Amino acid sequence: MKKHWLHGPETGLMLIEMALVVVLMGIILGPVLHLLATHDRKEQVSRELHARRHILEALEGFVLATGRLPCPATQPNGMESRSGDACTASAGWLPTSTLGLWGVDGKWKIAVATLAQAGEPAQNALVSDQPFSDISPQQLAEVIMAPTTANFNTGSGPLPAIHLCQLSQGNPVPAASLPGCGVHPLLSVSAVWVAYPEGDALNKDRHQQFFINPDHAAPNPVWLSFERMNWLWMKRGSLDTFYIQEN
Repeated sequence: MKKHWLHGPETGLMLIEMALVVVLMGIILGPVLHLLATHDRKEQVSRELHARRHILEALEGFVLATGRLPCPATQPNGMESRSGDACTASAGWLPTSTLGLWGVDGKWKIAVATLAQAGEPAQNALVSDQPFSDISPQQLAEVIMAPTTANFNTGSGPLPAIHLCQLSQGNPVPAASLPGCGVHPLLSVSAVWVAYPEGDALNKDRHQQFFINPDHAAPNPVWLSFERMNWLWMKRGSLDTFYIQEN
C-alpha cells in the first residue's frame, strides 16, 4: 500500500489553517478563562468574608454567654484546651466545637492574649470563668490601657496584648519570631483575640503579631479588641433577668 504525503502548497495551507485555529481559540477562550478565574476568586472571597463574619458573631456570643475569651484548640475543629482558668497554649486552632461553628469554610488558627506577663491576679483574667473574682474591671482596664502597646515589644511590659499591624506596601514584614510591627503602623493597641485562615501566607506561624492588608480584605484576620470585649462584658451584665417580688 502506498502512503500519500501532503507536500508543497497543500502542506503550507494546512499549517496556516492550524495556526489560525489556534489563534482564534486563544482569542475566544482567553476572556472566558479570565472570567472563570475572576468568578472563582470572587466566590473564594465571598466564602472567606462569610466565614469571618460568622466567627466574629460566634466569638461575641461566647463572650456574652460566658464572660471570657475561648482558648485555642489543640486540633482542627476541636474543643478549647484549658486547664482550670488558664489556656494550655496561647495559640492553636479555632475551637470550632466549643463555639458551635460547624460548616465554616476552611481551617482557622487563633491566638489569645492571656495577660501572662501581667502576673497575678490579672494573669488569666481574659479566659477565666470568673474574670472579676480577683480583679475589678477598673484594675483590668489599667493593666490593659496604661501604658499602651505601642511603647513595648510584644510579650513585654504590663500589656502583653497581641500586636495588630497594618501592612504598608514596600516595607519588609518582620519575621514571625520578632516582636512588634517593625516599620508598619500599629492598628490596635489592645487586640486580645485573633483568628486567621490556616493558609494565610502573610500571617503564617505568627502568635503575637498579625498584619492586615488593606488591599486584600478577605484573608485578613478576625480580631477582637479589649475595648470591645469589655463592652460585651458590660452588656452581658445588663442581660441578667431581675424578678420583682410583689408585696
